[in-house]
Amino acid sequence: MSGRPHDPSSAQAFDAADAPVQRGGQNGRAIAATALVTSLLWLVAFALWLALAGRPQPVAFEVQPPPATATPQPTPAPTATPTAGPIWVDVGGAVAAPGLYQLPPGARVQQAIEAAGGLAADADTRSVSLARPLADGEKVYVPATGETPPPQEGPTAGSRAAPADLGMGRLDINRATAAELEALPAIGPKTAQAIVEYRQANGPFRSVEDLLKVKGIGEATLAKIRDLITVGPAP
Repeated sequence: MSGRPHDPSSAQAFDAADAPVQRGGQNGRAIAATALVTSLLWLVAFALWLALAGRPQPVAFEVQPPPATATPQPTPAPTATPTAGPIWVDVGGAVAAPGLYQLPPGARVQQAIEAAGGLAADADTRSVSLARPLADGEKVYVPATGETPPPQEGPTAGSRAAPADLGMGRLDINRATAAELEALPAIGPKTAQAIVEYRQANGPFRSVEDLLKVKGIGEATLAKIRDLITVGPAP
């Protein structure tokens, strides 16, 4: 085989010439890698900054204590209003069925007579006030025609003297006799006589309230008879 003989020194010369080139390439790649890493680090730092910058900042606020409220006062229990009970009335005289009857509070003489079966055929009601209110324990007596009612203890619906009765079921305390005054609720013989004596000593009563000046009559007694009496002119 013909050709130029191999020169070892020439090969070494070429290798020596290629060495700087190889080292330069390696250095370039290292620089590029460093630049790339640096760029990535900057990108990561920039992304973190954006994330932190976009996060809403916490708002400080002060917690206020709840407003003080007044302590509720206990509601007082309702007081039971006493209700008036029924009354018992003794009905006698010219009625269908004389006897003791229970009536509602505020009942009138007419209701007592109806409870006793009504008036008898010979009843005389001219001296009886059918509209008079009744009191517990009262005696209602209806006389027969031509009969003089017997004297009764306590209040009664018996006869009244014409001069003292004004025709409205009210008794004129300036004209009434002691017997007529006894027909009023809560007025006994002593109190009736005291009313007559006071009237004789001091003159006629000027008002119903003047009865409070009579010994034995108080506010409670006056309340029971106020609607049954009146003050007329002096006899």
